[in-house]
Amino acid sequence: MRIRHVYLTDRDPQGLAEFYERALGLPVRFADPGRWVEFNLDGARLCVAGPDESTVQPGAGVVAVFEVDDVDAWSERVAAAGGTVGGTRDMGGHGRVRTITDPAGNVFQLFDRPK
Repeated sequence: MRIRHVYLTDRDPQGLAEFYERALGLPVRFADPGRWVEFNLDGARLCVAGPDESTVQPGAGVVAVFEVDDVDAWSERVAAAGGTVGGTRDMGGHGRVRTITDPAGNVFQLFDRPK
């Protein structure tokens, strides 16, 4: 398992991404204007999501996304440890992501690639 990316949510993801690009000199890896921008950070990614691409409201903080080999198997493990398993979003050829809430109420996600 590895952290795939963390993301911030903003109503204007392009505008916030431009701030990080200017302020920190981060190189844009991928952009879907108005929806999602990814910066490459030496193998990890910082992303800015629009509200339609996020599980949290703008300003709620970051969401860690863990890339795993099987979202279903890892979800069972998380539930057995006391986490709350939420909904799954199938992103077609991009993979699928499942939202998890830890016992303290923090949100994270599990991601797997299409098989």
